[in-house]
Amino acid sequence: MTGHRLLTVTLVALLALGGLGAAARAAAPGGAAPGVLLLPDGSPLVVRLGNPLVRASGDGIAIAVRSTALLRGRVRIAGTAPAGVGSVSIERRDDVAGWLPVVSAAVAPGGRFVAIWHPNRLGPLHLRAVGGAPAAGLAEEDPSAPQLDVTVYRPGVASWYGPTRPDTTTACGVPLERWTIGVAHRTLPCGTPVAFYYKGRTVVVPVIDRGPFAKGRSWDLTQAAQEALGGDDGLIRVGALPLPLQAPPVAARVR
Repeated sequence: MTGHRLLTVTLVALLALGGLGAAARAAAPGGAAPGVLLLPDGSPLVVRLGNPLVRASGDGIAIAVRSTALLRGRVRIAGTAPAGVGSVSIERRDDVAGWLPVVSAAVAPGGRFVAIWHPNRLGPLHLRAVGGAPAAGLAEEDPSAPQLDVTVYRPGVASWYGPTRPDTTTACGVPLERWTIGVAHRTLPCGTPVAFYYKGRTVVVPVIDRGPFAKGRSWDLTQAAQEALGGDDGLIRVGALPLPLQAPPVAARVR
């Protein structure tokens, strides 16, 4: 291949983020800033770098949390509130049920609080902080409350693979070359964009193959995708988030 071919993930990353809502579109899954890495053949690859703190304030309350989290992982939400508030409730926005309390924390005499949250939903989640104990029943809207977004990924084990012979074609009909960016999954439709998070890097790649079939593995990254994430030669534990499938279907490469 030539260095003039752009890896499709560059296009997928820009298109797939359109379904994540305004806050996520501005910064990609997890809120990280975009960067471009050059693969050894000269092809550019869009990568989101870092797991920054996101902050919000309102009603005298300020909160801060990392923008990327893992499902059922440990998420630290810290902030400040007026000393007289007593406690702060962190709530998650649900499209059907409205605002649901997920964790609360006592406010220290100096006004600081720390809440430990274990998210049980995937995707971009909208959070807010309100003073006092969680309200019984349906919580009311409060536009002045501090609100922010956290993207939650499903943890899983990923292996990697590459072409074993010339003219290799994947189960999705994609030519598999040394610098093909993609991932194999057992059931997701071919072309589905998947955001992967690993040690501060986020890359969006399309499903191009079937697998892995070894026990205990969820994903099989192409060698180039694994290297773009900064993985080593063995298995890596990643966060994964399938994104809405865009039309037209995604190919492995575009010119």
